[in-house]
Amino acid sequence: MNPTPHTLDPILPLLFMAGYFMLVLIIPKLLARHMVTLKDYFLAGRSLSALPVALTFAAAWFGAASTMGTINAIHDNGISGLWYVAVPSFGSFIVISLFFARRVARQTALSMPEAVEAHYGRAGRLLMTVVILASTNAFIASQMVAAGQVFGGVFGLDIVMATLVSTAVVVTYASMGGYFAVVVTDILQVLLIVGALLALVFFTGTHVLGGDASLVQFAMARPDGFFNLLSGDIAKSATLAACFIIGWSIAPEMWQRMSSTKDERAAVRASWMACVILMSLYVLVAIAAMASAGIVGESKTVMVDLAMRLPHPFLSMLVLMGFISAVTSSMDSGINVSSLTVTSDAYKGFLRPKASNTELLWVGRFSTVLVVIPAMLVALKFQDIIHVLWIAADIYASTMFFPVVGILYLASPGRWSGILAMSAGGVMSIISALVQYQFLILPFWWPEAPYSTLWGIGVSGVGFAVGYWISRREQQTLLNPLASA
Repeated sequence: MNPTPHTLDPILPLLFMAGYFMLVLIIPKLLARHMVTLKDYFLAGRSLSALPVALTFAAAWFGAASTMGTINAIHDNGISGLWYVAVPSFGSFIVISLFFARRVARQTALSMPEAVEAHYGRAGRLLMTVVILASTNAFIASQMVAAGQVFGGVFGLDIVMATLVSTAVVVTYASMGGYFAVVVTDILQVLLIVGALLALVFFTGTHVLGGDASLVQFAMARPDGFFNLLSGDIAKSATLAACFIIGWSIAPEMWQRMSSTKDERAAVRASWMACVILMSLYVLVAIAAMASAGIVGESKTVMVDLAMRLPHPFLSMLVLMGFISAVTSSMDSGINVSSLTVTSDAYKGFLRPKASNTELLWVGRFSTVLVVIPAMLVALKFQDIIHVLWIAADIYASTMFFPVVGILYLASPGRWSGILAMSAGGVMSIISALVQYQFLILPFWWPEAPYSTLWGIGVSGVGFAVGYWISRREQQTLLNPLASA
């Protein structure tokens, strides 16, 4: 017999939320470092060891889609739901650990667009700044959607108020302590996430294994393919995972975390450690999600419904706090990266190159508040977590992959390679988004997602190759007169 959900005394959620907010606001303040430069504010002075970076890296990745989105997907589709977020997340960490962690840690630039300028010129930096702000806007919005859903469900708030409240807390601690505050709170939030998932696994496992025939009955009641990772449209699932991996493995969140380590070895260790942490979290998610199919019926918020069925309201709030931690730990990462881009690249890079450190620190704090406004508009428009997250992944993959790889693996890729790659991929992303949301009706066939992203990646690759050829020709033209002289 399925456990029935209970209602929470309004005082209990308020007490839990007050305690949680006190922790995430006060602890970073107590452990705050003296910040003098943007490197202090956005990279913790490039002084972090592997473990804290690994924890904040895993926390940044393990957000709304990894919890609510993945549990919903597995509950509805079986173990093949891992293809939506879990498989690409784990794959991204493998790629980062093998190919990018060490090379990013070698970079001396404060931000990804600053590194881009050294290879692709001012125009390249401007394009990368726009791309990062657009993609992080969608990423932040996906976390806002989930936070709004949970806050609204627990406290009975409308979606607008719930989104405002949850976002305000994240903006407060992120603006006070910068990246170091994000790292400290992420470590606390990972512990809460683990506790919440262990409680769900114990609860769902106990329910499924409650009788001699319970596990057999549970398995027989599931539809065909429920326990088959390769069920469903495997071609589409594999394409989705591949596009996510291509996009996330070069995401600016990865760049910031690898850049904040004290040396290259720490960056590699942090990446592999984060990979293990993330895999462990997804194992817990998969177990709880599969078992939830025998407890919760059709639902858009399976994790919340499971939490409300726990035997005591106190446990319910602990699980909900764990989920809120997963959301806020990803949201603060996106907000901090977006603020870094506004401050270091838009403001200092183009508007005020000679701005003082004091001025830049104030701009960093102000931009932490500013960047959430467009993200909130997206969050209130689109209420599908994975769908909003896909927008960010599409932008990353179609516009940034080849330019970033060129920076890390080519001594001199040439300025036109990055510019043409970002421009071509960006156009493809814009057209795909307009077609997908029916703002644009084309008189010819256009691939649907996720295949449209593969086309965007391909076109961006062609642009990079053409730009590389043009740059080589320009260099030859400059060198030939010198050679003949």
